[in-house]
Amino acid sequence: MFIFHELVLRFSDINRGIGKYISATIENGECLINTTTGHIKVALSMLEKQYNNPKLISQEELQQLASNFEIG
Repeated sequence: MFIFHELVLRFSDINRGIGKYISATIENGECLINTTTGHIKVALSMLEKQYNNPKLISQEELQQLASNFEIG
């Protein structure tokens, strides 16, 4: 579960409006991470990178995902 918390923290560095981690569900090859202010979809490959070697996730990838954050 720490993987989700870590990703949300990294996204929050880019977009302060993302809020704090609440929960996550995985289906159809994607992970939906719910936060206090909305949700963000993350590919399972991104979770793997975060777990195995977070340095493999580029700042550009983080920015792209953070920009896909949906409020609500």
